[in-house]
Amino acid sequence: MHKKMKRLLACICCMAMMIPLCAFSANSDDEGAASEDTSSSDDGGEAISEDDYAMDEDEPLLTDEQAMADMKLAVENTNLALYYNDKDITTALVDKKTGKIWWSNPINADASAGKAAQKQELRSGMTMVYAEPSKRRTTTNQSKMRSNAEMTVTSDGVSIVYDFDEAEIVIPVTYTLNDNYLGVNIDTSQIQEKNSDRIVTEIALMSTFGAAEMEEEGYFVIPDGSGALINFNNNKAGYRVYQGKVYGNDITAVKTTKPTTGRNVYLPMYGIVKGNSGMMVVADKGDTCATINAYVAGQKNTSYNSCYFDFEIRTNDEFLMGGDANPLKVFEKRGILVPEIEVRYYPVSNDDGSAVDYVDIANSYRDYLTTSQGVTKSDAVADGSLYVDFYGGTMKTEPILGFPVTLQHKTTSFEDAQMILEQLKSGGVDNIVVQYNQWTTADIKEKVADKAKPASILGGKSDFNALMNYAASNNIKIYPAVDNLTFKSGGGYFTMTDTSIRVSNAYSRQIIYDLAHGVENKYYDAMSLLSPKAYEKMFKNLASSYSKAGISNISVGSASTVIYGDYGRNSVSREMFKNNLQGYMENLKASVPSILADGANAYVLKYTDHISDVPLSSSKYDVFDTEIPFYQIVMSGLKPVSTTAVNGDAQVSDLVLRAVASGSNLHFDFIAEEANELKDTKYDVLYYADYQYWVEDAAGCYKFMKDALEGVAGVEIAEYNILSEDEIETVYTNGSKTVVNLKDKTVTNNGKVISMYDYVGEEVIG
Repeated sequence: MHKKMKRLLACICCMAMMIPLCAFSANSDDEGAASEDTSSSDDGGEAISEDDYAMDEDEPLLTDEQAMADMKLAVENTNLALYYNDKDITTALVDKKTGKIWWSNPINADASAGKAAQKQELRSGMTMVYAEPSKRRTTTNQSKMRSNAEMTVTSDGVSIVYDFDEAEIVIPVTYTLNDNYLGVNIDTSQIQEKNSDRIVTEIALMSTFGAAEMEEEGYFVIPDGSGALINFNNNKAGYRVYQGKVYGNDITAVKTTKPTTGRNVYLPMYGIVKGNSGMMVVADKGDTCATINAYVAGQKNTSYNSCYFDFEIRTNDEFLMGGDANPLKVFEKRGILVPEIEVRYYPVSNDDGSAVDYVDIANSYRDYLTTSQGVTKSDAVADGSLYVDFYGGTMKTEPILGFPVTLQHKTTSFEDAQMILEQLKSGGVDNIVVQYNQWTTADIKEKVADKAKPASILGGKSDFNALMNYAASNNIKIYPAVDNLTFKSGGGYFTMTDTSIRVSNAYSRQIIYDLAHGVENKYYDAMSLLSPKAYEKMFKNLASSYSKAGISNISVGSASTVIYGDYGRNSVSREMFKNNLQGYMENLKASVPSILADGANAYVLKYTDHISDVPLSSSKYDVFDTEIPFYQIVMSGLKPVSTTAVNGDAQVSDLVLRAVASGSNLHFDFIAEEANELKDTKYDVLYYADYQYWVEDAAGCYKFMKDALEGVAGVEIAEYNILSEDEIETVYTNGSKTVVNLKDKTVTNNGKVISMYDYVGEEVIG
């Protein structure tokens, strides 16, 4: 059958499975300047007819060779070559190792399915969103439709100047060829905004780089939670496109209703896999304002599959005026607070010419971390430890002489913690890593905790020292934790001066949402969000206090997973906060040498020795096809990683077995207090953590894990193969292999079968 006819039939089949998608609306201030906003296809609108997906039979389909005939060589090195076409403003990156050509834009965009606007988007090298603050609206422009672009060759690549003349905005971009990657960079200080009422808010670079046609097979690797794959042409055109904010949303802006929650995007990267070629793409600069976007054929009214970054270089917020039910949008008042944006494109291939997969993408990103980001191997990576979280105390309202009084409430004293650890040791757990939460009076009282002062209600300094001495003598590492994300006034920090300010100029007060209805739970007071400006003082005090107390371990709590800004007079963007935080962590590590991260975004990996509480699942969006332990594969042989709390999971055996398959350590939450005593406290979510019900099984799970991973702990993963719905095979670089059977609850390690039933009670396994 003729190739064009195949493409036509494929598009019609895809169209038949789609639900109605939106018509794109114009946002500009006059009809002549109107541009079509193609940033989303999720709003309701007119249905798309089959004619919209008809192929343009008058447009010939080009081969790579034919398209390359119009390209000129800009620069090359031993591994890569960069070609350009200054007429169409396109580039091509050639991997000399495989001969694979990676196009900045699809070479057959004009012949593809879709409307004219979508074809222009496919051919655009940049999508720019600008705001008009006085009119409280934004407009989306694609460079192919709305800019005059000029491309010139430089000594190490090419440069492109995009002049969006109607918007009166000019954005220069440089493409630099390095030994093993192509870097695409924007120096935001060079952006020209000629009209003060038209400001750039978002930029997407090469949104169709490496886009796959409907005939191509492959997938995108998305670092959502543990990781997920989106297959090309997966017949999910009716679902929402994927958008994952790197490092999570900026929590400075507080929603009145609980936003949709998903897993964190810990890593600022994604992957493209096509047969024996792949591409690892990383946001090297400006990562805190990056969002990963991915769509499949039919989702954005085209027959292509694509994945890319866009960057929000000015953030926005909403607020209500009086009784008005429609929120007003406001934008950052100052200039662009993100100094630089850079995306790197690393071609991935195997020396033997075999097919590339997501493990190869993970290996490429691990290499990037170790060679470009200074991440080193942790000494503890091969220890095989049980990770334990203790929760010291909380505030609880109790009746005193008939009056409600809020007092400190003990949940796990230092003596309790030692007793639990002794039981774990006697149960056969020989390596334990402990994160001790809410262990100081300041932390229990919800104030900023920047001093190593053990809480009296938990036993005070003497009991704390006894616990630390016991740990030092029994191969137990205790990481006293601080989590100063939110606070109340006291100890030198004040809500009037040290609270982050929203873009709307209001204080950022973090609320707790009602679990049933998703609105604010009025039982708890809103808490102030600590300004990033206060972190310098807080980290300096922590380093000094921990060092004087002789404490060599620390957990930094939310600082490793939450990044946000302060948009008041302090003017701190997420990017600025990240850069400052790295400096604070560097100084902290000089005084407190070992740091545990409770989850770890990429920017703290350099300073981290242990990573706890990492999920083994993704956000489970409909567009995903397969969940993979991508984060764990990246960290294999590099950093020790533990799971989320095993005893807090509804399927204990499944979590434990998947942890074995990914080479993860296990994690348990423990409190000494009976669960019913946690009612009406912020610890009520720990109803599952009563140690009495879990110590024996935690020890059994640990011994099962230790035996199942014998000989492979701390070794890099070479292959991760999902053999069936119930079987997962993991091959390590030392030649060892494990096969996990989720149905039989067994692990085969180099031929030896290990059954979970021999270690843990059947009532726990289920």
